[in-house]
Amino acid sequence: MQRSQATRSALTGMRLFRVAVLTACLLLASAQIALSASPIQQLTTSAAADVRPAWSLDGTRVAFQSNRGKLYQVYVMDADGANQRLVSAEGSDDRHPSWSPSGTHLAVDSGSEVAREIWTIDVASGARTQVTRLGSIATFPSWSPDGTRLSFYAYKSGVLDLWSIGVDGNDPRQLTRGLASEQQQQCTFACHVAPFSPDGSRLAYSTTGRSEVWTMRASDGGDIQRVSPEAVSGGSHFPIYLADGRLLYVTEHITPGQAWTDIWAVQPGSPNARQAVMQDVQAQGPFAISADGQWLLFFSPRGGNFDIYRVPLNDEGREAMKIRSGATELSPALHAQLAGQTGVGSNTQIGAQSGPPAAVPGNPQVVATVAAPAETGQSSPAPTPYLLLAAGALVVVWLGVEGLRWSRRRARRRASG
Repeated sequence: MQRSQATRSALTGMRLFRVAVLTACLLLASAQIALSASPIQQLTTSAAADVRPAWSLDGTRVAFQSNRGKLYQVYVMDADGANQRLVSAEGSDDRHPSWSPSGTHLAVDSGSEVAREIWTIDVASGARTQVTRLGSIATFPSWSPDGTRLSFYAYKSGVLDLWSIGVDGNDPRQLTRGLASEQQQQCTFACHVAPFSPDGSRLAYSTTGRSEVWTMRASDGGDIQRVSPEAVSGGSHFPIYLADGRLLYVTEHITPGQAWTDIWAVQPGSPNARQAVMQDVQAQGPFAISADGQWLLFFSPRGGNFDIYRVPLNDEGREAMKIRSGATELSPALHAQLAGQTGVGSNTQIGAQSGPPAAVPGNPQVVATVAAPAETGQSSPAPTPYLLLAAGALVVVWLGVEGLRWSRRRARRRASG
């Protein structure tokens, strides 16, 4: 009787051990899947080109331009891609949105291929106000921190210059004289905003040709100071000020068979060397970085069309951006939308783009996907070795216990026979 109870107790203990091992293995597998998921989240999906994302100052909303109609128009959405809606008026060609510090208005350039002016749009009502009347191609507006002025580029008669103007349309100021000229065979195509410093005293911009990042006094264009170092390979541009006063910029490297991007941070006026924010990035700018420096937005055709993606500026995000056209996750909001429409599964991933690289809309000189350096050419994140070792150790323990139990059974049978 006692032997029978002991046997039943041993069997119960073995069953509990098996359940515990199986549960641990399942938990480890789930953790491995979660850790292997890409931190890059896709925020938009359409047959059109969704490009040029811009963060609101509080980091809760994103504005972008899309040619979902025949023209490029401006849309806004939540930071996770939810609640996308059109804010441009019907028939308007609006591009390069920039949020006001209050988050209530957007500045855009609007018009045609031969004449564009700067406008503001009330995000809530859609009411539009024309700001510039220069009769030129005015593009890439950017707000001053107090919301009273806008910087922008203006192209006219073969010359590109940097300007600023009051939001009410008064006090236009030409800050440069011949920033780029066709007569000197320089590129006169503006490709980024000229952002104000957090205190509003300076503007950051990049030169054409050699692509160097500089700052100037915002009031009159004086006191020009270079930011990007000399004798550095690659072109530097796309400056962005953070709320703490640091200036970020992008350096793009293109060599035979390889191309990659580095993002740097520098404190203007400080003797400290620049610091790397991201390196070996397998995407090209422009990038939009939240004011707190925690999130990066970019647009890419890695899913087949130009869509907008976000990635955290942490170690995991930095490693993921080293993978050319790597797998990305649908944002929770986008997944919920697609799941309701088409029954998309919970682990949907957007894979690498097939076919040749696509040109960035509005800038055919920039290639959107580039070849990866040899040392970063993997296609997906590697499994976490510690989780695999833990799962393997559990399996070994299980097999050992099961082997010992089988040996004892066999010994008992021989003794009883």
